[in-house]
Formats: sequence, structure tokens, C-alpha cells
Amino acid sequence: MSEFDPTTRFFPITGQRCRSGSGSAATSATVRRSSENETEPAVSNGIRVGLIDCHQFSRDCLIMVFRGGHPDLFVVPFATVADCVQADPGDLDVILYYSHDDGLAENPVLQQVKALRHAFSNVPIVVLSDAKSALLVGNIRDALNSGAQGFISTLTSEVPSLPAAIRFVKDGGTFAPLDLLLAGGTNPVSATPEPPAADRLTPRQRAVLSHLHQGKANKIIAYELGMSESTVKVHIHNIMRKTGATNRTQAVYHSQQLDTLQM
Repeated sequence: MSEFDPTTRFFPITGQRCRSGSGSAATSATVRRSSENETEPAVSNGIRVGLIDCHQFSRDCLIMVFRGGHPDLFVVPFATVADCVQADPGDLDVILYYSHDDGLAENPVLQQVKALRHAFSNVPIVVLSDAKSALLVGNIRDALNSGAQGFISTLTSEVPSLPAAIRFVKDGGTFAPLDLLLAGGTNPVSATPEPPAADRLTPRQRAVLSHLHQGKANKIIAYELGMSESTVKVHIHNIMRKTGATNRTQAVYHSQQLDTLQM
């Protein structure tokens, strides 16, 4: 999968606390083999998620969440970035990297994201972080600039946002806490000049926007496009961000003014 560092050195985010011995590695391998045997036939057309989490407890919890309510998300677990890179799974659709780093510095996270991006150039990467520093706009932008397509803070996000983020980045979007980014100023994430707003819309965002033009409610849009309502909300938030709108009505108006909507 990915959508997350050109370095040849890999280490757990929290140093020794996240190092998995042979027992943990064996457990991870056992979980992986078991989950594949049990669920892969049912989700052959689903999304394969490479889950990297050095804490087995949270790793197992996420696997249970996906199995219980999101059978289309098939999890392939790893304890470390190095484990994932060495296994070299060639069929991942998304990589979910769970960082438990509780320090102020986000450099280790960026290094891991860059390592993943280097190893899996075409796979979207989503960062899930427990750190308080994950609420800092600069750290979110740094993660996105380092190759991540999604960034979620466990301090402010609810569980349903995670599957929505995975599906969203799988479709080519970028998932980030919009409120935090807007509160941090209007400077773009990248210093590179951006193309016109509508040119940056993904095909799925354009599809959602076309339904907004018809005045359809989120539930109807979700049904007609075959996605969850939470995913529709994420698409609308990103459409608003890209078009400079503060609500869905403005997003429709701005797109009409730009005359760039492709029906």
C-alpha cells in the first residue's frame, strides 16, 4: 500500500519499550496467519490494511474492531516498521502506522513514515498517534510532507473515523484534522504552489460534489455512491477545504463560479 522514508535504519518509535522479542514476533506471525486463513476468502475484494503497532494489546484491539464491524478491511499485522518492510507484502492497499511516542519530538515518526514511503512508494499511509504533540499543526503537516496521506490523533478522534480514513486515502484522498489545520493558519502544507482548487479534487470528491449540486443529503449520497456516511462527511470537509468554503452551500457555489465541475 502506501499512501508512508528513505532510510535504511529502522527502530521502534518508543525505543526499548516497543521492541518485540521473539515471543512477540511469533505471536504477531501467528495472528497474521490465523487472520488470513479465517477472513481472506470473505474479503478478497476488500481493502488489505498493513497494521504496524508495537503494542500487541492495541494491535489486537484494532483487529477486533475491523473484524467486528468492517469485514471489508482485512488486517495484516506487524510489530514494527522493519517487520513490515522485511516481509515485503506486495498486496497491501493501505498502511496504518500506530505511533505510541509520548515525547514532544515527532522526528522518529517522520523517519518511520519516510522509511515506509521509500519501501512502499505507491501505498497510502495513515498515521495514528497517541502523542499530545500530534495536536500541533506543524507536526501534522510534517507527517503529510514526509509521505503520509492521513493523520489521526487518538486524543480527539473517535473510532469510526479510522475506517473512514482508511477508505478515504484508499480512494486517493488526504485525511487530516481540518479544524486543527485551519486553526493553525492558512499557509498550505506544501511550499509548492498548488493547482486550482477543483483540479485538486479526486474522482470520488467530484462524485460527491456532483451530488451536492443536486441538493442530496449525506445519507442519500452515501447510498448512491456505495460508501459510508462518515466517508461522505470526510469528502465534503476536504471539498470545502480545497474550494475555500466554510459550508457545503459555499462549496457548491464556488465550484459553479470556477466552472470546473465535471458531471
